[in-house]
Amino acid sequence: MIQAKIVFVKDRNRSRNWLALISTDVTLSDEEIIRIYGKRWDIEIFFKICKSYLNLAKELQGRSYDSMVAHTTIVFARYITLAVENRNNKDLRTIGGLFEVYFIYVVINFST
Repeated sequence: MIQAKIVFVKDRNRSRNWLALISTDVTLSDEEIIRIYGKRWDIEIFFKICKSYLNLAKELQGRSYDSMVAHTTIVFARYITLAVENRNNKDLRTIGGLFEVYFIYVVINFST
């Protein structure tokens, strides 16, 4: 028998919907299980976008390892380009400005 922990999370948008998260690591707190699931969900969204919208595995004509790596690299580069452009359109700070905020927050706040 495998021990598991179930965490129920209420949907923020639809109050009648719940999500059940199952973890086989019963020592994790509820908050940690939710945090890990959130990171995993971001990865799922990344691959869904790459497969559905950026043609991961659809454009590839070759079957060699090198051609698969090259194709995957090109698709991921497309994603990164679109993600940076999307961030630039939604966040008016520059990339340098984001690093400055990070530097002030992390280096100054945690070094004192």
